[in-house]
Amino acid sequence: MVGVIALATRGGDAPTAAQSTTEPIIPEVSEADIAAAAQQLGPRDQELVNIGQTGVSINRAGGGRKYVALTFDDGPGPDTPAVLAELKKLGVPATFFVIGANIQANPDTFRQVVSAGHEVGVHTWNHKDMTALKPAEQKSEIETAAGEILSVGGVASRLFRAPYGAVDPAVLKRAEDAKLLSVLWDVDTVDWMRPSADQIVQSAVSQAQPGSIILLHDGGGDRASTVAAIPRIVKELRAKGYEFATVGDLVISDPPGADDMSSESRSTQR
Repeated sequence: MVGVIALATRGGDAPTAAQSTTEPIIPEVSEADIAAAAQQLGPRDQELVNIGQTGVSINRAGGGRKYVALTFDDGPGPDTPAVLAELKKLGVPATFFVIGANIQANPDTFRQVVSAGHEVGVHTWNHKDMTALKPAEQKSEIETAAGEILSVGGVASRLFRAPYGAVDPAVLKRAEDAKLLSVLWDVDTVDWMRPSADQIVQSAVSQAQPGSIILLHDGGGDRASTVAAIPRIVKELRAKGYEFATVGDLVISDPPGADDMSSESRSTQR
């Protein structure tokens, strides 16, 4: 897990007479605590943040190892538990780029993502086109989502994915200021359009290369076809000799080169 920072459980009443008087009272986690924790960088965190050059996003890893990363956007949502169940059966780690408002609406589901050992990344608070926002609004979209990840899940992410893949120098600067590595993708399954499972599998498997970052969704609508496609994607890619890693593990073990990064948007109509 990238940047795991343990936080005390929030809230709690004073001990009753039936409780041990030596039981500690767990303090409330303040916004200042969250902000401070989000800025702490362990060695692995620092390595992730340093991988990207200033003003670029990572589209894929370097291609030196036959590994790919499955990524899921727009959750947590109603289909997230089914996605988690498939990944558990397959023994596959994944990276979930989560929306702050959806964490707030589905905190238990988000904790399931974290407890399963998957990596999480910031996908803003409300899934707005970041390039259309003022700098202060961009900052708020990133920081409020990062704070929700930390306060609900107890982890500090070092990854950021802009909604719609829409980035520009200002957006990339906001990510850099928040000590986040901007991550896009090189394989788009277009599952956001709700194609059949067959089409999703074909898109993922035919486009995958060593180091690929594969875009899928667990939120934002009915993801039944995506859930059905997951075991087939894994089976077919494994048959081709591929293994799976989180984005963080992928890019640390196989750092991207200049051709694997860009300052361009990958905007879609999602």
